[in-house]
Amino acid sequence: MSLTQVLRRRPEPPRQEPGTAHLRRPRLTTGVRVHPPVADGEPWVMQRGEHQYFRIGADLARLARALDGTGDAESLAARLGPPWSAAAVRQAVTTLDRAHLLAPAVLAPGRHRRIRRWKYVPPLTFQLAVVRSGDAAARRINSLRLAPPRVLGWLVAALAAIGTAVLLARHAQVAHVLGSPVSMGTLGTVLAGVFVTTVAHEFGHACLLAHYGGRPGRMGVMLFYFSPAMFCDVSDSWRLNHIRRAKVSLAGIAVQAGVSGAAASAAGLVGRGTAGDTLLLFALVNAAAAVVNLVPFVKLDGYIALMSYLNRPNLRDAALGSLREGFVALLAKKPYRVKGPGWLPLFGLGCLLTPMVLVVRGLGQWLDALMSLGTFGAMLSSCVAGMLLLVAVKTVRGLLKSFRGNRPRPLRLALLAVLLAALALGSTQLRLSSSQVASYEVTPDGAVHLYVPSGAELQPVRPGDRVELQRAGMMLRRTLGTGTVGTAAARETSVPLGGLIPVTADNLRIRGKRYPLRLDHPLPPGRGSARLHARSMPLPRWAYERLLLPFAAPFH
Repeated sequence: MSLTQVLRRRPEPPRQEPGTAHLRRPRLTTGVRVHPPVADGEPWVMQRGEHQYFRIGADLARLARALDGTGDAESLAARLGPPWSAAAVRQAVTTLDRAHLLAPAVLAPGRHRRIRRWKYVPPLTFQLAVVRSGDAAARRINSLRLAPPRVLGWLVAALAAIGTAVLLARHAQVAHVLGSPVSMGTLGTVLAGVFVTTVAHEFGHACLLAHYGGRPGRMGVMLFYFSPAMFCDVSDSWRLNHIRRAKVSLAGIAVQAGVSGAAASAAGLVGRGTAGDTLLLFALVNAAAAVVNLVPFVKLDGYIALMSYLNRPNLRDAALGSLREGFVALLAKKPYRVKGPGWLPLFGLGCLLTPMVLVVRGLGQWLDALMSLGTFGAMLSSCVAGMLLLVAVKTVRGLLKSFRGNRPRPLRLALLAVLLAALALGSTQLRLSSSQVASYEVTPDGAVHLYVPSGAELQPVRPGDRVELQRAGMMLRRTLGTGTVGTAAARETSVPLGGLIPVTADNLRIRGKRYPLRLDHPLPPGRGSARLHARSMPLPRWAYERLLLPFAAPFH
């Protein structure tokens, strides 16, 4: 971002030192550096702290480099020459001081600290830095000179195209892989491969940035909307032009697309079987990660690439702010003019809704599985619900702050209250399916058992309860049959983990209860997933049972 954009943002805390004596012979504060252009036509950049970069002109860069604490405005103007005068130097020094770039300055708490291991990025991202700087490793990789970036780009495009064709041609095998439980060996192999690919993804960003002359920053692991991921700080790409910044942002996606295409091509050559299915699952996971990374409404690579290409720093914050200001102006019956392109509020609406969709789909995919793990899963679900509540409270507080100085008209506020009441009433007509996760076993002698993990019984199991028996995979599930609980006389036992989650892990067990089960139609011997108390319920009741009751489940 430019220095002017920084000063237009929320005002910084005022200085605590008396007077302006430090401006008479100014010098740059600790942690501030002036970077020359990395190529012809690129801007000069001032860096403050770990990852704040400001684009400046060549004349201001000459002045900043001369601020060593030995010269006053007159001597600096004489040393630098045109276009600088003593008055112009004083004005520029004041501007730099307002941006906290001069010393001595009492900065706001948390500024210019050493690089932190842990970092929270709103709204739901937690980062742990494993490497404080990826610059040295990226330059070592680049020194191998495997191929120019342009050649690697064409290779990635070819692999992605071939892999897509293989996945489309083998759609039946894809459905089988996504709808069947996997062995612990297959799961471990895929997870190890995904880990290596994710590391390569981040080094893709770092290596391309280093190739363009930038310096990669922190690298590590993070929890992104309740999903494990990795990160690489490429803030130094702001020293590049907007095209190169976008390429750096897309480099990681290119790595995943290339790996996915190569794995899918290998699966096509191997064919069906354990090896082919493992390669296919690995390819699908990487392809899904690449597609999700392209979504521009959350702070993933796609958003950073779009922000970089449009050359609009803090695009998401600006879009959400524009949406909020438009909403407040509507309630206050005041004219509102978008500060920026006309599509900014619509982009803000996408930024507002997309995280909700990600969280809801994530909860829908994993909430039942978490609850099936008993007390530990219930407590983990409680933590998730608590974090969502905190984010909701923070959002409401931000909206209320926007009303300061923009008192809404009573009539419009009343209309808003009626609209919210109508939405709340309408939510009772929106019905969602809910069920309790369990597993079943058909023994070779024909006996059928239902296993329910301890701590997951939000409702008691009663004789006559209907049970749906399924074959569940990583993404798809298929109904095999139905049955009825024979008697409520449960037997305390250990429950096999296979069936509760989509893995064939019969040796891994947790505490639970076993019930006899009567099948409506015979099934072959084996284990699988089961669904108890499957029913449709209004949205408020679903939220109460699936998000609020887990708080109390550990204390039952």
